Amino acid sequence: MSTYKHSLAPIVIHAFPHPISALSFDPVSDALWVGSGNGYVSAHHSIQGLRGVCFKAGDLPVLKVVADENSVKAASAGGDGVGSWVKGGMNKWFYNSDNSIMNFATSSTMTALSTSGSELLLINAMTGNLLRQTTIPSIATHLEFSHNILLSGSADGYLRAYDPRTGNLRNGGSESVVKAHYGGIQGLQTTGNFVFTVGMSLRQAHPFPDPLVKVYDLRNMRALPPISFAASPAFINVVPNRSATIAVTSNSGSISIVDASNFGGISNDFSQIENLTSFVTAVAISPTGAYLACGDADGMIHLKSQVEGDEVVPLNGFEGRPVEWANPPESLPELEWTDSTPLNTIGLPRYKTQLLSAWTPQFNSSKTVSFPLPQKIPVQVLNTMKMNDNVAYAPLPKELRGRRNMVALEKKKLGGRFRSGKSGTGDHELESPLLEYVGDDVPTIYRHVEIEYSKFGVEDFDFEFFNKTEFSGLETHILNSYTNPILQVLHYNLPIRRLAKSHITTDCLREHCLLCELGFVVRMLEDARGTNCQSSNFCKAVGVLAHSKLSNAIDLVDYGREPTELDYAHMIQSFQRFLFDRLVLEGNDLTANPIILKGSSYERNEQTTVPAPITQLVGIDTKNVVTCFHCKAARSKDNLTHVVDLIYPRTILPNDTVPYSDFPTILRNSILRNMTHKAACTNCGKNFSNFSSRREISTRDLPLTLAVNACVNSEDNFKYWLDHRNQTFLKPQIELHGEVDDMEDPEGAIYQLRAVIVQVATDEHAHLVAIVKVPEAEGNEDEGASPWYIFNDFVVRNVPEQEALSFPGRWKIPAILHFERVDRKNSLDFSQLPDAIDAAILCRDTSISLNRDPDLIKHELLNSAELPTLGTVVAVDAEFVSMQQAKTEYRSDGTKKVLRPARLSLARVSCLRGNGPKEGVPFIDDHIHTSEVIVDYLTEFSGIKFGDLDPMRSPHTLTPLKVVYKKLRLLVDRGCIFIGHGLSKDFRIINIFVPPEQVIDTVDLYFIKARQRRLSLRFLSWYLFREVIQTETHDSIEDAHFALKLFKKYNEFEGEGIFDQKLEEIYKEGRQYNYKPPPPPGSSPVDRQATPPIPIGIPSPLSSPPSSRYQNASSSLIGSPPSHRVCSNIDLIHQFSLISTIVFVSLTISWITSIVKMHVYSVHLQNLDFWHWEGYRSECFHVLQLIANSTTDLVPW
Repeated sequence: MSTYKHSLAPIVIHAFPHPISALSFDPVSDALWVGSGNGYVSAHHSIQGLRGVCFKAGDLPVLKVVADENSVKAASAGGDGVGSWVKGGMNKWFYNSDNSIMNFATSSTMTALSTSGSELLLINAMTGNLLRQTTIPSIATHLEFSHNILLSGSADGYLRAYDPRTGNLRNGGSESVVKAHYGGIQGLQTTGNFVFTVGMSLRQAHPFPDPLVKVYDLRNMRALPPISFAASPAFINVVPNRSATIAVTSNSGSISIVDASNFGGISNDFSQIENLTSFVTAVAISPTGAYLACGDADGMIHLKSQVEGDEVVPLNGFEGRPVEWANPPESLPELEWTDSTPLNTIGLPRYKTQLLSAWTPQFNSSKTVSFPLPQKIPVQVLNTMKMNDNVAYAPLPKELRGRRNMVALEKKKLGGRFRSGKSGTGDHELESPLLEYVGDDVPTIYRHVEIEYSKFGVEDFDFEFFNKTEFSGLETHILNSYTNPILQVLHYNLPIRRLAKSHITTDCLREHCLLCELGFVVRMLEDARGTNCQSSNFCKAVGVLAHSKLSNAIDLVDYGREPTELDYAHMIQSFQRFLFDRLVLEGNDLTANPIILKGSSYERNEQTTVPAPITQLVGIDTKNVVTCFHCKAARSKDNLTHVVDLIYPRTILPNDTVPYSDFPTILRNSILRNMTHKAACTNCGKNFSNFSSRREISTRDLPLTLAVNACVNSEDNFKYWLDHRNQTFLKPQIELHGEVDDMEDPEGAIYQLRAVIVQVATDEHAHLVAIVKVPEAEGNEDEGASPWYIFNDFVVRNVPEQEALSFPGRWKIPAILHFERVDRKNSLDFSQLPDAIDAAILCRDTSISLNRDPDLIKHELLNSAELPTLGTVVAVDAEFVSMQQAKTEYRSDGTKKVLRPARLSLARVSCLRGNGPKEGVPFIDDHIHTSEVIVDYLTEFSGIKFGDLDPMRSPHTLTPLKVVYKKLRLLVDRGCIFIGHGLSKDFRIINIFVPPEQVIDTVDLYFIKARQRRLSLRFLSWYLFREVIQTETHDSIEDAHFALKLFKKYNEFEGEGIFDQKLEEIYKEGRQYNYKPPPPPGSSPVDRQATPPIPIGIPSPLSSPPSSRYQNASSSLIGSPPSHRVCSNIDLIHQFSLISTIVFVSLTISWITSIVKMHVYSVHLQNLDFWHWEGYRSECFHVLQLIANSTTDLVPW
């Protein structure tokens, strides 16, 4: 083999001329890969060019083809991506870029792309995932890897060297940039320490081919003597097996072989392509240098060979892998076809592997699925499936019954269901499958749900539709309700639940205590058994404590911003750290903390201070050891944390390896946190000495509950969690080993996954969902039910365990994980914790008011003999104040929608004795102190005025909310029967759940369901007792007293058997009086307490009935002189004109205000029609007409 003197028969690629745009010899098989001008890449085998595999790389000419041992990478000119295909033609991955691809280069682990947007993209050569993206000074038209350097030839003529690990210029730019050509670089090759370029020069400001091949030393970018090539070099290729030898080719087919190490030498090794009818468009040299292939614009490949004689040498130079040819199709079976031949005898093909038509989603340019996906078998069926004689069968789960072989016509909106709109025949609406995964769509059960409000308020919302389990959900219409998932997780952590319930029995002196509020919430969820609850008191305490100067955690407060503006995963992780810090502080008894974990280090070492109970459950008490590499001096200090932040391995780079990728290893490394850093050593005095830092903790001291923050802060972190080949990154059970004296502890701790909090993110909304393993549901696996439940706020559904482990798409992002240590569950001892509220709290005066008026004390405390027992009747009523106004959207059609109701807070509660010698005497009449700003005292409905809830001003019995809550909690626990009117709403706002068997609500006693109207306490009191209550404001003692009388009256009517008759009479009378007490004799028909008297000198005619009006007016006018009559008439006319003007102006202002509100809240203001003004104008004239009519009896107009 001396020179490429031997010409072989050309290979014709296409019957119709398509230019050859790229060539690449296969390094391991007898094949030549050809890229054509129509965007196809094809394989041609042996020197005869037998056609093999063909696939499409793009719609435009193929820019470059690179073949390695196992794959072929290609990109099309002007295309937006580069892809990798197996040699059988199936696409492995395809990376789409926002800009057109200009060139690419590939190594064993990395592929570098240059785009038309002056960007350099570094992607993983095995997976096609983006590793790094940097901006470069100019568009790189050529890229090549050399050792650990990435070379680029740019359109501005500069040759640049980049560090592929960072994407930045090598050595910060020094000795990495050189001006090679003035008109742009057209070719780039590198071998050894040499870099070769060809390009364009400028002559009289016009580009022309540079006749020189520029040569540079790669080590310092120093220019070496160039190589002259008179025929205008167009292509350069490195000749294998020859040190620093290149082949220079022109567009006309001239080939020169040059040894670059012979500086200034002239090459005499020339050859010419024969029978070239067009021009050369691509050149490639085989791996052994035996063949040189040139493609031309007519679609032909010209082969030049160095092989002497008739020896047949494969294209790759050796006997490599055999060529895989397509198997011939099997002959179809013969069928005797008649009119009675069944169609099922024809059969259908069976596919055991993925078809070539199943492109990867990244390569599918339309971004839409062009074929119907097969219906997936539900996971519930797969989990219970059994095999018998190759037949699989499974029972149909209860939740799928009635929906078999049914298809939803459209996606059903998960919301807007009201009890008042229920049909009597029940609901048989078709629902979409709850856990059906189609592409990136979020399954129904994970979607965001909101409470909607009908004219009957939030109580009309049908929560039961969203939760048919015995485990309660939490409502969402309050600020900071993003904490709902972590409340559910802590509730179903039995040790933490037991600890929180114990804390509410103590005399906690903090006004805002998260541990107290957590205890109240878990107790409410424990008692509710499927009834929806709200955690408004807990959320309020979170807001107050986050704003405090000591905490300074205002980033934890949800100010009602749009959900798309918040990263709820980061917020809930920050809140978990904040919450555990608060629970430690609030649960720490400075005198003596009880030891609740037997066998712990605190019990073994009597000199050690026992930490807070929460720390005993979740605390990770490690020893941080810092060692100087220079002098080997080591120092240690104790380190206590309650939450583990996951630390992921570094991003995969060409020279990096990732030794740890499974979840237990990442978790262990995150606990131990082995790191290095630089600092000044105080022992050896060396500045900037290298230090190693590690944590040590024995396996025995690992906590009972392991709280983990997932910390998925980047795309690289999230890749660990994505499911791969039906395998999940997260496992239901893991084993962890501690570390002692820099050695792994041989003893292992078994942890079981108990809960996962994930962020469900879409383009429109982001929210948090908890998936919890419920302890009360464990042990029912034999019945086909899973102990795992999903808590999507007030949506609660049973799900398989796979839902907690699987992360199928980018819409589901892990945030928090909780593990429970299995081998230490039996080491808990709660015997030292209190478990009951002291009943003496009902006998103590708990007022904190400094100016209480003794004359306003209306209650009499219980004595020890009066403490309630099971069945004690208590009449109760509560009053509330508004802490936040309702958020309402006014629409252009005049309607309005409540987006968020007003937030109410308990302001007063009164409890009366329901039986005994002191029946009806209050024993609790507490006004509730609040430190929040009150927006509206609602005095007309609550009787609360400014200063009544201020300890410095209040003349009433003022008590902290937590103390009042404990009193009510104690009454519930002792089995009292509560009587009141409308108690369900009161208890719901108070955040306490009372079992239905302990509640007697008179609003339900005096109710006929068919009438769909509930009767007010004021009307019932007037009708049954002829007493008018709530004349000016509401009084909770008065309301509770009449509710008790209504209950006694109900028992009286039931004893006589006339209750149903009386109830019909009440409704009949109510229709006559519009369900309101009639005004007392001599009063105005319209009772407006807040309306001021008319400011005129004479008595108002409107203050008396019409008959007396006429009589008084006549007597006053008849007995007066004519002049006085005229004067009186004129005065009255002026007065009524003034009234008319005031009414008209008021209505006009009301109309303008509504218009402004619609402009603020509605996005459809342009639909406002003229009829709005017409309606208000007609209403004004109607009022004026009424005024005019009322004056005709008095004034002759």
